[in-house]
Amino acid sequence: MQIILYIASVLVIFITLLDVFITVFSMKGAGPLTGLWIHPWNGLLFIHKSRPIHRLLTFAGPFILISSIIIWYVLLGIGVFIAFAANPDSVINSSTGEQAGLTEKLYFVSNTISSLGYGDWVPSRFPWTLIATLATLAATVVLTISLSYVLSVVSAVVTKRKLAQGIFSMGKTVPEIIERARLSDPEETLKTHVLSLSSEMDHQSLKHLAYPILKYFHAGSADLSPARAVLLLSDTSFILGTAKKEHRPPPGVLQLMESSISNYLEFSRIRKKEVSRQTPYPQRLLEAERDYGIVSPDDVEFKQSLDNYLPLRNRLVALCREDGWNEEFT
Repeated sequence: MQIILYIASVLVIFITLLDVFITVFSMKGAGPLTGLWIHPWNGLLFIHKSRPIHRLLTFAGPFILISSIIIWYVLLGIGVFIAFAANPDSVINSSTGEQAGLTEKLYFVSNTISSLGYGDWVPSRFPWTLIATLATLAATVVLTISLSYVLSVVSAVVTKRKLAQGIFSMGKTVPEIIERARLSDPEETLKTHVLSLSSEMDHQSLKHLAYPILKYFHAGSADLSPARAVLLLSDTSFILGTAKKEHRPPPGVLQLMESSISNYLEFSRIRKKEVSRQTPYPQRLLEAERDYGIVSPDDVEFKQSLDNYLPLRNRLVALCREDGWNEEFT
């Protein structure tokens, strides 16, 4: 029985530390335990589709982040407790030498991993003294890493909202951005601003790769939704790319925008279920293209460009849905 408990202890501690390592340091997403814990987000989105709960969604990201850290700490404590519980004389009273019961061992482990160490209950001998020291070290490392991770995620959330504001500052709709871009004078386009936004988008893409939990930090306002902002920028880039040559921005600007948008999509990890839902090209965008007369007169060429663009746009719309928004801001 003792061997089984020792094995269980090692497995619990190993899986916990592995989950911490993968979630914090790996670029492959959340660890096996954290990955299970983020599933409630999908349930909230299911409710959100029938009855908007934006305010509740704004608490989901912080809740998942803090809860994950608490779970790491608790599981580490459970693993250490199992190890000490497996041996009757692993913990003794420092004054009387009395063997500790399960309640006292739980109390001892709690004090040990929290680094309090009151000294009333202590490890009886080697190797329990070493195990207690290693447990304190592991708990300290997990706590330190967790705090650093929280600060990094919060910083990434701020830059995420900043990216959305930067895109929406050009306009809230495609026609607004087109008007301010001054298509008839390529030298007066928003070239500098677009170059800055592309750099921010690439930077944010890498942060999504490093901190997958970013996806669950919902913006309570549509004007702060980066997914919706990137969709707007992508639609604008597509329409400008189909304009007559004399009205198009410099080719390098459009290529940079498209590359940054592709990177943002690639590292955001969209669920296949959402991508499979096809979304038609909005009629309002077709009307805007006709109103501004920027679409190439060759309808066949435009349709081919549209067919090539729709799969990318469908993924962007899916990303908006995962962020709790759709392209109509409802």
